[in-house]
Amino acid sequence: MILPVSQPDCITCGACCFGGHDRYVRLFPEDHARPIPPAALTESDGTRFMRMQDGHCAQLCRGPGDTALCRIYEDRPTACRAFRAGSFECNVTRRDKMQLAEVFRAGGPPERPEPPHPVLPRVA
Repeated sequence: MILPVSQPDCITCGACCFGGHDRYVRLFPEDHARPIPPAALTESDGTRFMRMQDGHCAQLCRGPGDTALCRIYEDRPTACRAFRAGSFECNVTRRDKMQLAEVFRAGGPPERPEPPHPVLPRVA
C-alpha cells in the first residue's frame, strides 16, 4: 500500500524571513510585475532586494497568537515562494534562526533602541 505524501504546513514561525545581510531576498525579473510596495524594496548595483529591518524582512509582522506573517504574502517574491515548508532548507533555517524568530514573535526588544546619552565633560 502506498501512503499519500502530504506537504508539511508552514508553522508561521518567521524563521525563514531572517537573513544575515541586506541582500537576503533577491527579486527576479518575474517579481517586477508583482504589486510589491516600493517602500518594501531596496536596490544595490542595479539589482532589487526586499528591504531588511533589524535582521529580518521588513514585511514580516506579528500575527495572532504566537505567529509571524508576511504583509505581502499573496504577492511575495519568487525566492519566498520557492522556500518550501518542511524542506531541508526550512529545517536548517528553523534550527539556526528560530531563537531570533521567537524573540520577534514575543514582541522582543525595541526594534530601534535609543542610543545611549552622551556623557558631557564637567564644567569647572
